[in-house]
Amino acid sequence: DIAWRKDRFHELLAKTEVFEHFLQKKLPNVKRYGLEGSESIVVLLDQLIFEATQHGIVDIVAGLSHRGRMSILANLLEYPQDEMLRKLRGGSEFSDESPHSGDMLVDLAKPATLRYPGVESPVNVDVLWNACHLESGMPVGMGKSRTKDINIARAQNRRSHTIGDHVLSVSLHGDSSFAGQGIVAESLGMSGLAHFTNGGTVHVVINNQVGYTTPASHTRTTRYASDIAKFADIPIIHVNGDYPEELARAARTAVAYRQKFRKASTKSFGKCAVGNDGACDVVIDVWTFRKRGHNELDEPAFTQPAMYKRINSRKSIPVTYEDRLIASGELTKE
Repeated sequence: DIAWRKDRFHELLAKTEVFEHFLQKKLPNVKRYGLEGSESIVVLLDQLIFEATQHGIVDIVAGLSHRGRMSILANLLEYPQDEMLRKLRGGSEFSDESPHSGDMLVDLAKPATLRYPGVESPVNVDVLWNACHLESGMPVGMGKSRTKDINIARAQNRRSHTIGDHVLSVSLHGDSSFAGQGIVAESLGMSGLAHFTNGGTVHVVINNQVGYTTPASHTRTTRYASDIAKFADIPIIHVNGDYPEELARAARTAVAYRQKFRKASTKSFGKCAVGNDGACDVVIDVWTFRKRGHNELDEPAFTQPAMYKRINSRKSIPVTYEDRLIASGELTKE
């Protein structure tokens, strides 16, 4: 039952909000592409990983976006916060003695190992180094998850298995990049081919309804940012980011669908793994909002005054969720 997880949802949301507020106060001039307005994405990712463990999956390959990367790494994927603060203050992820300069702040990555109550084995999360708005992480994640899955089966001396038995690929996207970048359509089009399928990727669209400064009405012809997935017969789950429990149900539905209907089975572990065609990608289109501009130095009210008048007058998602738990008696103010 999802109800018992409410304490975890509240904890993740509260930690994310405090983390974002801290960075905004202490480092207001750093472009971190914060998650304010979309904090519930952390809950969704957490539940995707948890639901994957319920199906025996031991590895997650995660392609994160720039949007919210700091919060996801720090509050869910256990990235050392002292190392992150060093990077945020202009330092490198490498030691002072290293000759390397390091990567962009919003391309940070580090593998993580997570444990969940009632789950015997830990799950490994392999975070990709990628540039989100160019969607380069999407095909890399799909290919890497396929390779890892086949290698795990080989190590277990399994002569036949269904692609995706051991590894799940999760890919985060911005709404405008998912609709506008050609590499998205190319990757979706190849996702069901026998020599490319990974058994299904769960795509999460952080749909804050504005791309940089452009409203959706000027960004795409389709009604939804996720409509591009329809050409590949990929199911799309639309969910309101204000309701963490609904995101958890979306995660459960997405993983269950992927597990039930994926059908590419490996017939050979020679130089080329050949299977029958079929993929089971799923898209979760999360309707949220963006508290600040494209980055923390932009003033969004200049280009979207009506939208930001409403955004600035509402409570944050973590506070709204906490109020609902207090009103229902599931949480006290103390």
